[in-house]
Amino acid sequence: MTTEAYSESWRQLIGQAGQEGESAANARMSPASAGEAGGSGSSASEGDLKHTDRPWTTAAGVAEDLRTSTATAKSKLSSAHAGVAAGNEGLASAGVLKSVLTSWEARLGSVRDECGSLAPKLRQVGKDLGERDVKVKSSLQAIDTPTAPGEK
Repeated sequence: MTTEAYSESWRQLIGQAGQEGESAANARMSPASAGEAGGSGSSASEGDLKHTDRPWTTAAGVAEDLRTSTATAKSKLSSAHAGVAAGNEGLASAGVLKSVLTSWEARLGSVRDECGSLAPKLRQVGKDLGERDVKVKSSLQAIDTPTAPGEK
Protein backbone atom coordinates (compact mmCIF):
# COMPACT_ATOMS: atom_id res chain seq x y z
CA MET A 1 0.00 0.00 0.00
CA THR A 2 1.40 3.35 -1.00
CA THR A 3 1.54 6.20 1.51
CA GLU A 4 1.78 9.01 -1.06
CA ALA A 5 -1.84 10.05 -0.44
CA TYR A 6 -1.10 10.75 3.23
CA SER A 7 0.29 13.97 4.70
CA GLU A 8 3.95 14.05 5.69
CA SER A 9 3.14 13.61 9.40
CA TRP A 10 1.08 10.50 8.66
CA ARG A 11 3.84 9.10 6.41
CA GLN A 12 6.32 9.56 9.25
CA LEU A 13 4.05 7.73 11.68
CA ILE A 14 3.49 4.91 9.19
CA GLY A 15 7.25 4.69 8.66
CA GLN A 16 7.88 4.53 12.41
CA ALA A 17 5.30 1.80 12.80
CA GLY A 18 7.08 -0.21 10.11
CA GLN A 19 10.40 0.21 11.92
CA GLU A 20 9.15 -1.40 15.09
CA GLY A 21 10.30 -4.69 13.62
CA GLU A 22 9.29 -8.14 14.65
CA SER A 23 8.04 -7.20 18.10
CA ALA A 24 5.16 -5.30 16.50
CA ALA A 25 4.63 -7.94 13.81
CA ASN A 26 4.48 -10.72 16.38
CA ALA A 27 2.21 -8.92 18.85
CA ARG A 28 -0.87 -10.93 19.74
CA MET A 29 -4.20 -9.19 19.67
CA SER A 30 -7.19 -10.12 21.77
CA PRO A 31 -10.15 -8.30 23.25
CA ALA A 32 -9.42 -6.53 26.53
CA SER A 33 -11.96 -8.73 28.28
CA ALA A 34 -10.16 -11.95 27.27
CA GLY A 35 -8.00 -11.94 30.39
CA GLU A 36 -10.76 -11.07 32.87
CA ALA A 37 -11.70 -13.34 35.73
CA GLY A 38 -13.98 -16.08 34.52
CA GLY A 39 -12.60 -15.62 31.01
CA SER A 40 -10.13 -17.73 29.09
CA GLY A 41 -7.92 -18.05 32.13
CA SER A 42 -4.91 -16.33 30.62
CA SER A 43 -4.07 -12.74 31.31
CA ALA A 44 -3.22 -10.39 28.49
CA SER A 45 0.45 -9.94 27.66
CA GLU A 46 2.05 -6.62 26.77
CA GLY A 47 1.48 -7.09 23.02
CA ASP A 48 -2.28 -7.59 23.33
CA LEU A 49 -4.79 -5.10 22.07
CA LYS A 50 -6.54 -3.73 25.14
CA HIS A 51 -9.53 -1.48 25.53
CA THR A 52 -10.51 0.74 28.39
CA ASP A 53 -13.19 3.38 28.56
CA ARG A 54 -10.98 5.66 30.67
CA PRO A 55 -9.68 7.85 27.78
CA TRP A 56 -13.23 8.31 26.54
CA THR A 57 -14.69 9.22 29.93
CA THR A 58 -11.72 11.51 30.63
CA ALA A 59 -12.28 13.28 27.30
CA ALA A 60 -15.99 13.57 28.13
CA GLY A 61 -15.10 15.17 31.46
CA VAL A 62 -12.77 17.63 29.73
CA ALA A 63 -15.54 18.49 27.25
CA GLU A 64 -17.93 19.12 30.14
CA ASP A 65 -15.35 21.29 31.93
CA LEU A 66 -14.77 23.26 28.73
CA ARG A 67 -18.52 23.64 28.27
CA THR A 68 -18.84 25.03 31.79
CA SER A 69 -15.86 27.37 31.46
CA THR A 70 -17.02 28.76 28.10
CA ALA A 71 -20.50 29.35 29.52
CA THR A 72 -18.91 31.18 32.46
CA ALA A 73 -16.64 33.20 30.14
CA LYS A 74 -19.58 34.16 27.94
CA SER A 75 -21.55 35.30 30.99
CA LYS A 76 -18.61 37.32 32.35
CA LEU A 77 -17.98 38.87 28.95
CA SER A 78 -21.61 39.93 28.65
CA SER A 79 -21.64 41.33 32.21
CA ALA A 80 -18.43 43.26 31.61
CA HIS A 81 -20.01 44.98 28.63
CA ALA A 82 -23.21 45.93 30.45
CA GLY A 83 -23.61 49.68 30.37
CA VAL A 84 -20.67 50.25 28.01
CA ALA A 85 -22.91 51.35 25.14
CA ALA A 86 -24.65 53.97 27.30
CA GLY A 87 -21.34 55.46 28.41
CA ASN A 88 -19.96 55.63 24.89
CA GLU A 89 -22.92 56.96 22.93
CA GLY A 90 -21.86 58.88 19.87
CA LEU A 91 -18.42 57.26 19.64
CA ALA A 92 -17.70 55.14 16.56
CA SER A 93 -15.93 52.61 18.75
CA ALA A 94 -19.19 51.79 20.57
CA GLY A 95 -20.63 50.13 17.47
CA VAL A 96 -17.40 48.23 16.81
CA LEU A 97 -17.24 47.12 20.44
CA LYS A 98 -20.83 45.83 20.26
CA SER A 99 -20.00 43.96 17.04
CA VAL A 100 -16.96 42.31 18.66
CA LEU A 101 -19.03 41.37 21.73
CA THR A 102 -21.73 39.80 19.58
CA SER A 103 -19.12 37.86 17.61
CA TRP A 104 -17.41 36.51 20.74
CA GLU A 105 -20.73 35.61 22.36
CA ALA A 106 -21.59 33.59 19.26
CA ARG A 107 -18.18 31.84 19.25
CA LEU A 108 -18.31 30.99 22.94
CA GLY A 109 -21.88 29.81 22.57
CA SER A 110 -20.86 27.51 19.71
CA VAL A 111 -17.99 26.04 21.71
CA ARG A 112 -20.27 25.56 24.72
CA ASP A 113 -22.92 23.82 22.61
CA GLU A 114 -20.38 21.63 20.77
CA CYS A 115 -18.81 20.50 24.05
CA GLY A 116 -22.24 19.81 25.52
CA SER A 117 -23.05 17.65 22.51
CA LEU A 118 -19.66 15.92 22.49
CA ALA A 119 -19.46 14.74 26.12
CA PRO A 120 -22.29 12.14 25.98
CA LYS A 121 -21.04 10.90 22.60
CA LEU A 122 -17.56 10.30 24.00
CA ARG A 123 -19.01 8.36 26.94
CA GLN A 124 -21.09 6.29 24.52
CA VAL A 125 -17.99 5.36 22.50
CA GLY A 126 -16.33 3.96 25.64
CA LYS A 127 -19.46 2.00 26.48
CA ASP A 128 -19.86 0.70 22.92
CA LEU A 129 -16.24 -0.44 22.71
CA GLY A 130 -16.55 -2.29 26.02
CA GLU A 131 -19.68 -4.05 24.80
CA ARG A 132 -17.90 -4.89 21.53
CA ASP A 133 -15.05 -6.51 23.50
CA VAL A 134 -17.54 -8.76 25.29
CA LYS A 135 -19.18 -9.75 21.99
CA VAL A 136 -15.83 -10.47 20.32
CA LYS A 137 -14.69 -12.57 23.28
CA SER A 138 -17.92 -14.52 23.18
CA SER A 139 -17.67 -15.13 19.45
CA LEU A 140 -14.02 -16.20 19.74
CA GLN A 141 -14.85 -18.71 22.46
CA ALA A 142 -17.40 -20.29 20.14
CA ILE A 143 -14.69 -21.17 17.59
CA ASP A 144 -13.67 -24.81 17.72
CA THR A 145 -9.90 -24.86 17.24
CA PRO A 146 -8.01 -28.10 16.69
CA THR A 147 -5.32 -28.90 19.21
CA ALA A 148 -1.93 -30.38 18.46
CA PRO A 149 -1.23 -33.88 19.80
CA GLY A 150 -0.23 -33.71 23.44
CA GLU A 151 -2.09 -30.42 24.15
CA LYS A 152 -5.13 -30.26 26.32
